[in-house]
Amino acid sequence: MKFLSFLLLVGLISCAHVNSVSQTSIPTQRSKVVTAKVERNIIFFFNFNNDYINDLTKQLIDQCEGGAVEGILTKDTNMTYFPIVFHKSVVEAKGYCIQNGKRRS
Repeated sequence: MKFLSFLLLVGLISCAHVNSVSQTSIPTQRSKVVTAKVERNIIFFFNFNNDYINDLTKQLIDQCEGGAVEGILTKDTNMTYFPIVFHKSVVEAKGYCIQNGKRRS
């Protein structure tokens, strides 16, 4: 009975790790905020590609038509729902759309 209780307790443990990075300097003109979010479920630590991250840049650029995205803050969250079995990676980016007539990526 104690062993079964122990297994149940271990199975219900979850954990989250958050990493933040500011990739560019924050601009003085901060009128339009743009955000993007991508996520991926990972089973048994088998993550064969990171292509889902490429959509993050596209989401930011699409929200800033004719301008440049600056002051980008990226937040990477890794959540463990069931140890070893199921993990989720969520990457969020927030920046500011600067309308300067040029489109940069």
